[in-house]
Amino acid sequence: MTQGFAHRRVFGQPSSQAKAYLRAAIWATALGLLVAMPKPVDAEDLSASDKAINAEVKLGDATGKAPTEWLGPKPHFVMVGAYRDFTFDIAVPDLAAATDFALEAKREYRPLEGGKLAYIDFEVAVALTTNGIEREFEFEFENADFSTHARPMTFALKDAEFPEGAFSNLELQIEWEWVEKSVIVNEEQLITDGALTVALEEGSPSADGTVPNGLIGGFVTGTFEGKPIAISFTAPVTEAEIDD
Repeated sequence: MTQGFAHRRVFGQPSSQAKAYLRAAIWATALGLLVAMPKPVDAEDLSASDKAINAEVKLGDATGKAPTEWLGPKPHFVMVGAYRDFTFDIAVPDLAAATDFALEAKREYRPLEGGKLAYIDFEVAVALTTNGIEREFEFEFENADFSTHARPMTFALKDAEFPEGAFSNLELQIEWEWVEKSVIVNEEQLITDGALTVALEEGSPSADGTVPNGLIGGFVTGTFEGKPIAISFTAPVTEAEIDD
């Protein structure tokens, strides 16, 4: 993992900002001071300049040029495009050299008869800081069993849970809190127009049959409400779990 990055996403747990807000709410309630807590501000109520700061996510060797293919096995993350009011221009070609940035992946499995496992899901999580705002992104992909497909393999995105065959989906989650402006962003969207290419799967199986290590690499394009997004990634796998 990179140096100099204090805030790191932990899969399945709330962010540090959310934890801090929850602790403050608990104490404020106990002290009868809840009415004094600052209320979140709608991003639409920000000034034009603050709206731009909140909506633009730009980091690294950003050029605005979207990737057109997977950029190779070296751990990296490149994301260019737009989603609703947000624009993204993130270019981290070498994870080992990055600052204010963290990247990790997780694999999920489902038990099958006979003690085997189906590899049904993987998630790629990003945490970064731009304009003093700690931001988190998570990209989740599903298939009936990714392990039954050769590499590289391209999956068309569709609106289905754990789809069979050469299909997947993309669930995009973005989250951050701009503390100074009391703005909270928390968006979650299923993107079903596009394609995922899984180009790399590396790792060593553990005793339970999962692969909680190695790398996942790929390329994904998607369109939501007419706005395209393109992502190339090779992410270190730090966790695996069996979904009972």
